[in-house]
Amino acid sequence: MKRVLTIICFVVLAAGVLHAKDFMGIPIEESAAVAGRPLPTWIVGGGGFARYYLASVDGGFTLMGDFRFHKHHSVGAFGQIHLRDDISEVGLAYRLYFSGLLMQSGHDDFLLLGPSCLFMEKSDGTYHPVVVTFGYGRDILFFKNADLLGRIQLSGSYIIGEPVSRKNSRIYMEEETHFLVSLNFSLLFF
Repeated sequence: MKRVLTIICFVVLAAGVLHAKDFMGIPIEESAAVAGRPLPTWIVGGGGFARYYLASVDGGFTLMGDFRFHKHHSVGAFGQIHLRDDISEVGLAYRLYFSGLLMQSGHDDFLLLGPSCLFMEKSDGTYHPVVVTFGYGRDILFFKNADLLGRIQLSGSYIIGEPVSRKNSRIYMEEETHFLVSLNFSLLFF
């Protein structure tokens, strides 16, 4: 009988907690008020990336800023610094969002298109080739009432001009490539 009474008390307590408006002093917003929040206009932040080229992975840091001028469109600027090679990149990005329902659904997928400029040092000088990037990504709203979102993005870049190169110790020559594949993770504030 004591076990049955304990189970009944636990069920009543759990039902009361589920229907409470305030739990542990944290106000829970109404779903209509959260869904009514406007899309963020200015988004700034940074993160890290992993880039695959010449049969190896390089990583680095990214800083970015976006202006979302429509629920389906945004433009932005970014800068990246590689940790392993003497390469950095500065560019622009246009994002086409599929649904435009970030605040209602908690996520929004996009296609990315953007030109950029690569700054790299080689043994025979400094080069600044143009890069064209295509990609796919997702913005994720972690908390409905916080001004923080995450972004994951997979992109492919083609270098027009001087290729990226790296010395290969196995064959004692420099390998070159025009194609780069990147995976970015960012935390952005709005």
